[in-house]
Amino acid sequence: MPPPIALEVQKAVAIDAYRIPTVTAYNRLESTPRTTDFARSLRAEVRDPLWMLARQWQFGEFQAEDAASPVTAQMVGAHTTMSHVGIGAEQQFKYDERIPLEVQVEREELRGDLFLATQMARYFLRLMRDQGLVAAHLGRVRGKYPLGYPIDPNDTDALQLAAAVAGDLFDGFILHSDIVTIEGADTRFQKWMNAEGISAGDQAKFLTIAAQFTAWFARSYSQPGKDTSAWLPARLEYQFEVQAPQDHKHLTADQYSQGHLDWYSFDFDGAVRQRDEPRPGESGTRESFASFIPAPVGFKGMPNPRYWSLEEGQIDFGRIDTSTTGLLHLLFAEFGLVYGNDWFMLPYPLTINTLCEISGMVVTDVFGQHTLVRPAGKGTESNWQRWTMFHHTDANTRGNTSQHYLTPAITGSLEGEPLERVNFLRDEMANLVWAVENTVPSQSGKGVNGNEIAAKERPPPTYVPVNDKVEIRYVAGTTVPDNWIPFIPVHLEGSDREIRLQRARLPGAKGALGVIVTEKTAPYYVNEIEVPRAGITVQRAFQRARWLNGSTFLWIGRHKGAGKGEGWSNLKFDQIEDMPENLGAP
Repeated sequence: MPPPIALEVQKAVAIDAYRIPTVTAYNRLESTPRTTDFARSLRAEVRDPLWMLARQWQFGEFQAEDAASPVTAQMVGAHTTMSHVGIGAEQQFKYDERIPLEVQVEREELRGDLFLATQMARYFLRLMRDQGLVAAHLGRVRGKYPLGYPIDPNDTDALQLAAAVAGDLFDGFILHSDIVTIEGADTRFQKWMNAEGISAGDQAKFLTIAAQFTAWFARSYSQPGKDTSAWLPARLEYQFEVQAPQDHKHLTADQYSQGHLDWYSFDFDGAVRQRDEPRPGESGTRESFASFIPAPVGFKGMPNPRYWSLEEGQIDFGRIDTSTTGLLHLLFAEFGLVYGNDWFMLPYPLTINTLCEISGMVVTDVFGQHTLVRPAGKGTESNWQRWTMFHHTDANTRGNTSQHYLTPAITGSLEGEPLERVNFLRDEMANLVWAVENTVPSQSGKGVNGNEIAAKERPPPTYVPVNDKVEIRYVAGTTVPDNWIPFIPVHLEGSDREIRLQRARLPGAKGALGVIVTEKTAPYYVNEIEVPRAGITVQRAFQRARWLNGSTFLWIGRHKGAGKGEGWSNLKFDQIEDMPENLGAP
């Protein structure tokens, strides 16, 4: 091992080696131009221009067309703001553009359950802790608002929730109802505080808590006003209209059940209503003038109009079906290959909640010619085929109008698991329509399997055969699970042929478990035409969406979909069956 001095000398020599400056050079291979003039290289000369001209001629580029390119376009339109929403024959309220139209139409009042009552109680309890009122008044609040919701023995989640909050929380839903319900000069909650002898200082704190509590609930759940439900139980769909009463313009949505509201949900109705009176301060129809530069419409894989241009190969036109049944494919190929560069787009700005009618368009081309373009379907040659795109049908004449409504609807929403799903199906063997509750609301705040909730132990038979020689028995009738709600056909009043479906109940059944079938008191009718042979499904679910100003809305909405066909309930009457073995044996 070298001495320490030798090691230090070696380190010093290594350090000095890194201090020596060096120059690192790289060699690069590149072409050397023979001239400094790039003019000829940039010309991209073609050795056989005649061949290129011949190919252009074959592709029809030299064929003259009396069609100039548009330069500018002036459009004249009429805009009408729909100011009111009408539900039913009498209900009418002013539309608030701060709320999506879907929310105003679909939202329904929350019904108290164990989960909602517990959630609201926890928030109110947190506010009480912030004000220092828990120690003195929590027992009073529990005694006034106890949790007492009926829970089905088969609802396991609700039983666990009830066991977890028993003795600790109160009914926040009933508490909120007392806070917002005014009786005389005070609310129910204020009357209770006066009756309990709560001090003035603590009452002031409770009122501060109540204001924060109601603001939180209004911010969390979007609730309708009184008597503003647009759901028609007899038709299992929504029915409403948006109105401009000062201009006698109405857009009716009498069959809205898709779950997403858009322009195609409305029909135009220009009939005069008795309540269509001019209202001072409300804007009516106004004219709009706009000028645009038309922009060519393109799509991916679109063929270029020039032969020597190369387009993206994102569409394989060679694989288009050209059979006799492929008419739509041929039309698509003709549009893309022949008329692909004949379409232009005009960006016409329009605010939401506006009914727009384009009166006409003047197009100026490169030759200085002015062409008047009328709305589709306005010409006399179109009388036999009045079909237009994005236009509403006239509810009175069943023809097409030249108007378009930019609906103030949400573009997308988050939908939770169904709280309730009902399958309306036909049972031809029993001559009934059944409303099968596949999913029913649970006290735990979600939907549970309806078959599990309706399951129950069947009691043993109460009859015993006379002797062992009896081999058959008479059965007056069978039964079905409690989540199968029957609808029986009954005649319409004053008619011997037309029928409708009336809700009924089998002997010994508990009745409907959900909301859809029980929301209307007896007699509850459903139009017979609403339940086709394929059946329908109606479901309720929470939906959440964000609006233009960034605010969020949470509401319960419904939508209707196709069913799964006919069904069989196994309901039978007056049957002779074989005697089961060991019946009545000890």
